[in-house]
Amino acid sequence: MSNIDEQLDILLDNYFKVTKEFTEAVYIFNRDGLLLQKKTSPEEERNIEEIYGAIAGTVETTLKRITSEYVGSFGLGTFDVEDYRLIFLEAGVEAILLSVFRYDVEMNKVLPYCFLIAEKISKILEGETKNISLTVPNLQLGPEISLSAKKIKSLKINEEQFNKELKKKKNLRFKLIVLGDPSVGKTTLINRFVTNQFHTEYKPTLGISITNQEYYIQGFEDNILNFMIWDLAGQKFFQRVRKAYYKGANAAFIAYDITDRKTFESVEKWNKDIKEVLPEIPIIVLGNKIDLNKSRKVSTDEGIELASKLKCYFLESSAKSGENVRDAFNMIGIGLFFVQASN
Repeated sequence: MSNIDEQLDILLDNYFKVTKEFTEAVYIFNRDGLLLQKKTSPEEERNIEEIYGAIAGTVETTLKRITSEYVGSFGLGTFDVEDYRLIFLEAGVEAILLSVFRYDVEMNKVLPYCFLIAEKISKILEGETKNISLTVPNLQLGPEISLSAKKIKSLKINEEQFNKELKKKKNLRFKLIVLGDPSVGKTTLINRFVTNQFHTEYKPTLGISITNQEYYIQGFEDNILNFMIWDLAGQKFFQRVRKAYYKGANAAFIAYDITDRKTFESVEKWNKDIKEVLPEIPIIVLGNKIDLNKSRKVSTDEGIELASKLKCYFLESSAKSGENVRDAFNMIGIGLFFVQASN
């Protein structure tokens, strides 16, 4: 097995593990319709021929359409067949990603995953593997930060108009705020996302620190996403003026240290603080320092339970190893991009 095949296999395996609740099968095709890689659940392995047979006609038709109409540009197709819901997505100029979901899946939960995986596939096939992580964050986004099924349907019918609107929006700017108690790793999380480096020396943020990061989503190279990431000090002396800096934020991260229970117990306070200013903002509760798992004081289940109670998203990460950091920011960017682009 080639290195590319191994990487694709690991990536699809991780994709499948995170989305196994609603995923039946995942395929990667080249532009000639040749199957490059596939992954199915153990329960569905024996039914794979049945699944493939049910979607074969749609696969062939859609591959021809994407191959002829979307070479090197954005190509998306969503289709419903008996018992299954399909999303086709162009993965660079060489491949097509097909995800087969259960019929009742909410599209706004899975579409950011599809774009994230398609981007990784594109880079693997193009040999740009230096900074690619084959892990997949378990971050299920909701309707306020994703492209809804209704908008997907509209997109299919009015692709030309959608693309015209996108061309008007060359630069899309999003403000993210990163909060949490001192020393939970807020600054190192941001550094990992922006520079893909980890700095061991701890220097507390005094007041605010603003970092800009530009990137684009695979298939939308003409649309630059500019993240303004506000690192807000967690010290008590900054509490009185902190809320003034929340205004205008598109999303927020509340970070805690999985080895320090007190920082976890502060999450509700931070959530309340944000909601008093921005009641509708999407919030991600982020358990950091999973590289120190042996010293863990807060379980993953506790983090999930608290995030669910607060109606927030949840993710664990390591600024030191980089696990889930860049992908978490990218998934938020994908969600925000489609929300703004389709308004």
